[in-house]
Amino acid sequence: MAAVIRSGRPERGMPAFANAMSDVEILALATWLRDSNSDDDGKMTGRRIEAEDLRADRSAGYEISQDGDVRFLQYVDRGSYLCYDDLDLTGVRSIEYRYAKGEGEPPRRFALLAFSSEFSSGERIALGEKDVPLTGGWTTFRDDRIGLARELRGRHRLCFIGMGGGGVFNLDRFTLSATPGTNDGITQSVSAPDTVFAAGGHKFKLEKVGEIDGEFWSLDFLDAHTILATQKTGALWMFRDGKRIGTIHGVPAVALIGQGGMLSVRAHPEYQRNGWIYLTYTEPRQKTTMLSIVRGRIRDMRWTDQETIYRAAPEFFGESGAHFGGRIAFDGPYLFFSVGERGRQENAQELTNPFGKIHRVYMDGRVPRDNPFARTTHAIPTIWSLGHRNPQGLITTPGHVLWSTEHGPKGGDELNRIERGRNYGWPLVTHGINYDGTPVSNETEREGIEPPRAHWSPSPGLSNLCLYDADRFPNWRGNLLVATLAYQQLKLIRPANDVEIGEEIMIEGLGRIRDVIVAPDGLPYIALNQPNGQILRLTPATNGSGNHE
Repeated sequence: MAAVIRSGRPERGMPAFANAMSDVEILALATWLRDSNSDDDGKMTGRRIEAEDLRADRSAGYEISQDGDVRFLQYVDRGSYLCYDDLDLTGVRSIEYRYAKGEGEPPRRFALLAFSSEFSSGERIALGEKDVPLTGGWTTFRDDRIGLARELRGRHRLCFIGMGGGGVFNLDRFTLSATPGTNDGITQSVSAPDTVFAAGGHKFKLEKVGEIDGEFWSLDFLDAHTILATQKTGALWMFRDGKRIGTIHGVPAVALIGQGGMLSVRAHPEYQRNGWIYLTYTEPRQKTTMLSIVRGRIRDMRWTDQETIYRAAPEFFGESGAHFGGRIAFDGPYLFFSVGERGRQENAQELTNPFGKIHRVYMDGRVPRDNPFARTTHAIPTIWSLGHRNPQGLITTPGHVLWSTEHGPKGGDELNRIERGRNYGWPLVTHGINYDGTPVSNETEREGIEPPRAHWSPSPGLSNLCLYDADRFPNWRGNLLVATLAYQQLKLIRPANDVEIGEEIMIEGLGRIRDVIVAPDGLPYIALNQPNGQILRLTPATNGSGNHE
């Protein structure tokens, strides 16, 4: 409840009070509200909860769908998390759930986790895991039960966490039950382990730098001590020397719909001189939305001097909540940014719309005259490349090399080297298939289509990436660090500039990694969500004598 008071419920019109009340005042109010509304009659055993009634701003990796009168969550996959707040688990001994899973795939597995008290500091409780067998169809729903590994009292946040297996499953509803049940054990850790990892010739550990009750989307450093981080629900956070300073007032309002919200934050390459900070977000317009880009400055924790860098024409705002893209990268005087195809495949091949494209503008939003389609009749002049599905990572490396990671459908995630005016094929060629198993295309290559430098099936859910070019881990220099969502991995991709791509898994199974950057001191930082947002840094491990291993 304290988290609700602090962050608000924007989807229900409740404002956030984080900047109006101290943490002590928020906790006191939350305690009073809970005490005044809790008694034995408040137990929730027997309560049925529709799956779509989750905390949308605390959940990820799903879509809401409907079949007839039945609304349900679909595409619940590895790395998905579905969270439900303020559930009184007193007397609850199992969860009855109604799900569907189509034919032709191995079982999926999910975990149940409960969080007590404050999300960032309260106890994380593993309640059990369960395999999800096939039901005979994607809308053929079946009831099953998972027994809780321990009995709890009082109110908790309950989260379904997607784990390994194959394919996805759909969730219709669940019931808090007093009937005992069984589960398939507990194998997943509920916190980052205090252990030593090894990859690419170095050993390292993870250190937590910051945490929020929500989902991080992007990170960037303003200086050696200060981090800005976006929360998907619309907040821009500041951290300094490992302490959470607070949110920045006055940032643009976002449309929190599906995959949309507050997305990328990047400081201008000459931030120390000009103070500019860039944000990408899904801008609301009545019942529609579209990716927009602004820049502004921060003074006394307030967003000021805002300028619009990119806003699409009104006809390109739409109701879809899918595939916004939203990553940005700088190169010399230019700003590159990605826009997904918004769930309509045909958009990616049409020059008359901005969807499924990577774009180039000047840093103040002007359109370069030498863009490849700037003089093409009816073409969007900002287009730099086309044929993209949903680019989720974008960086430039020395030599003006532009790299992008891209989500495929079911399989076919890609790492692409982006060239001027090139067509990257979606949906004409792909290594993926539709989620229902039908083909998108029978071709994986075609003349005139730029092939990916690497592709993955099944889809790891590639997110952002960065080039490691520092000295703290010298064997990693020149390689790409690539974050993933579904597979919850941090990948070391090498060599970054050759056709032959090799990879090594650095981290796996701790949560969805949305962003990865390198700090001014040469340490990599990641934004990890499971389901609370954490900023973690990779630090060299030392042996018993204090030397780095």
